[in-house]
Amino acid sequence: MKVAVVGAGIAGLAVAIGLENAEHEVTVYEASDGVGGRMSTVACGDYPIDVGFHVLHTAYPTVKRWIDLDKLDAKPMDPCTVSIDPRSGRKRIMGDALKAPRYLLPTLKAVGIRDGLRFFKWRMQTSSKDLERSMDHAAPTISAGLQQRRFRPSTQRVLKPLFAGITLDPSLSERFSFADFTWGAMAHGTMVVPKKGIAAVPQQLAQRLKSATLHLNVKVDSVSQHTVEANGERHEFDRVILATPQHVAAELLPGYSPKHQSVERLTSTLVFSAGASPFRQARLLLNERWGEQHQKVLHVHVPTNLHPSPTGQHFVTATLVGEDAINPQIEEIQKELISWFGQGVQGWKHVLTTTVRHALPHMDPNHHARFLPDVEVDGVFLIGDHRAHPSVQGALASAERLLERFEIPLPRR
Repeated sequence: MKVAVVGAGIAGLAVAIGLENAEHEVTVYEASDGVGGRMSTVACGDYPIDVGFHVLHTAYPTVKRWIDLDKLDAKPMDPCTVSIDPRSGRKRIMGDALKAPRYLLPTLKAVGIRDGLRFFKWRMQTSSKDLERSMDHAAPTISAGLQQRRFRPSTQRVLKPLFAGITLDPSLSERFSFADFTWGAMAHGTMVVPKKGIAAVPQQLAQRLKSATLHLNVKVDSVSQHTVEANGERHEFDRVILATPQHVAAELLPGYSPKHQSVERLTSTLVFSAGASPFRQARLLLNERWGEQHQKVLHVHVPTNLHPSPTGQHFVTATLVGEDAINPQIEEIQKELISWFGQGVQGWKHVLTTTVRHALPHMDPNHHARFLPDVEVDGVFLIGDHRAHPSVQGALASAERLLERFEIPLPRR
């Protein structure tokens, strides 16, 4: 069978590998100059900086099947969340005491015994064997779900920026079942960061392609069940697979229209170089006052705490989401970070700002299942995280669903 795959993100690459292994003739079209889609990395000198904040969850079943973590030289993040109140400078630690008992007392001190018990109950409700089982049932939005679980307002000041960063959704309108899924992934696995950045993940997949033809810098203008049009030329195929982001799929397929009003997920990351790190651990520092006046920074990360720079230089990344991510002003953000870390921030040098539009799909909050039902629209197969849920697991699972429809075996590790 002669198959076209439009889009060389991880879903498109995975399905291309499966088809190639089944001895089908595969052609992959990618509009950008490299594979990976939103999983991209840029260089600050000799140091890799991810475009947006990325971690890879080792608990994802699809990651275990498709990715060789050892070859990524990935290091784990600290199994805790740290928050700061920029007004007072107070920091709080919330950790998984079952995974790291040293975080039991700091967590109870941070959230109190009752919310500590709520955390424990939530963790015990997750399943290492089926992270996605909560998606089989109706659920409220994340915002409503946190209220229903009766977390104190002070605890929600940590959880809200945490899940806003995961979903890139300031309104927290994503399904709470996705929060359950993420909570389980954090509980039953590790969050790791590849040494060469998150782009190393799709690059590893691309290196497994042998006979497939990969066309970079080729923007596809239209698709149908048997054709792909690009650069003014029409190409014939037995089947066509669309592995593009949600908004591109809507542009290429007239029959594809989400039932809900899709809202663009937007994020910007400002990168500063610093002679010293503002904190030493491989942690994410969340802003408890995020969303209040003059509080635009959602979280701060220091990737050089995990993978040191050869020069000894540190890079500090500040992440913004939603409207705050539109044209961020360097001086304004640096001034805000002074309230976090003191006057030493004035000595930091801004080196890079990245902005990602359509950074994640906007899922219908009224959809309650692991996948959207339609594998095929207008005769074209659809895959990608917008067919399941906004994660690496969702993207790869959508590719696996299509491979299983073709009766192609999944990889084993």
